[in-house]
Amino acid sequence: MRLAFFSDIHGNLEALQAVLEDIEKRGIDRCYCLGDLVGYGPQPEEVVRKIRELGIPTIMGNYDDAIGFEKESCGCAYNPGRETRVGDESIKWSIANTSDTSKEYLRRLPHTIEFEEEGVSFLLVHGSPLEHLLEYVKPTTPPERLERLLEKAGSDVVVNGHTHLPMVRWIKGKLVFNDGSVGRPKDGDWRACYLLVDVNRGSLSYEFLRVEYDRKATIEKIAKAGLPAELSVVLALGEGYDMGSTGESNSMEFTL
Repeated sequence: MRLAFFSDIHGNLEALQAVLEDIEKRGIDRCYCLGDLVGYGPQPEEVVRKIRELGIPTIMGNYDDAIGFEKESCGCAYNPGRETRVGDESIKWSIANTSDTSKEYLRRLPHTIEFEEEGVSFLLVHGSPLEHLLEYVKPTTPPERLERLLEKAGSDVVVNGHTHLPMVRWIKGKLVFNDGSVGRPKDGDWRACYLLVDVNRGSLSYEFLRVEYDRKATIEKIAKAGLPAELSVVLALGEGYDMGSTGESNSMEFTL
């Protein structure tokens, strides 16, 4: 069984379309979206419509919560100052440019999805099993915290989003993945990122896939919409963080 996981599209329709086309080419059996369809990017309405039309199982992200319920903030751990203002400006703009129908869809999204495939149990959550929308599970998260999160989850595999940093961690016989970001990566690589997992009778292998898309078109739409210029810079240059070790490998296989 081939499974695809993606998240953090953030209104970037070009990136989403490129990822969906790549998924289709690879003959993937099922795909899941781990939230944050909206915010930052210039096409929140179009992104929500696309996910709805395709019937992709989707969980709520903190930006989906903020736009769906028309909040003033997404609750993110922004640095005080301009970063906070940019995020809040994008929320205000996204609320104004998302239909009532799409907002209702966002409000109804579940916080988690659980399923079992080929003897492997999965929990999907945007943030963490303890704080569904807001906790950042990073490559630098202490092992003790991961153990607590996995104990709460009770699943063999946890897949989350929110940080925009692709990651895999192996803790006491269980796996924690972050699927990266489709529309706004933060690992220094501007290309859209998603996670591919192959499961076969308790064995699991994975790959982080990067997909090029028409950044210029998205950047032009950001400028035309009057959104903050910083949002274009992130897409143009790629936003890089000191992540520590991601544990990332495209050839690793586990037996659970």
